[in-house]
Amino acid sequence: MIIYKKDYISIAYYEAEKLLEVTWLAYAASAAYREAMLQYIEALRKYEVKRWLEDHRQARVVRLSDQKWTIEEWAPLFFQEVKSLEKIARVRSTDISARISSENMFRYLDYSQFQYGLMEFEFYGEARNWLLA
Repeated sequence: MIIYKKDYISIAYYEAEKLLEVTWLAYAASAAYREAMLQYIEALRKYEVKRWLEDHRQARVVRLSDQKWTIEEWAPLFFQEVKSLEKIARVRSTDISARISSENMFRYLDYSQFQYGLMEFEFYGEARNWLLA
């Protein structure tokens, strides 16, 4: 079931698998990016999410100011809500600039506090299979 949809992102929840799937579809301007990221928090609060799939294949660069916002403001909120997650899979962007901006953000986040598996993949099918195994 699609729970949030814009031109640049789609967020779906699959109740049977307790799976939240976030698919970035294009570049998102600052306000749109932040609104979408806050939808992650809302979904975790509203649904029983055990598995998380982030599909960044079509994602584009995140502006430096939004990277800073993600690290300093969004991440603490997200970390408070992820306690019930068992697995997170991320599918990397096909755009090299987007990969670099993503890596810039994620190297500042402390994933060691997570109680679940976190894996990155090149291919969507591999990521989904790993999550559901």
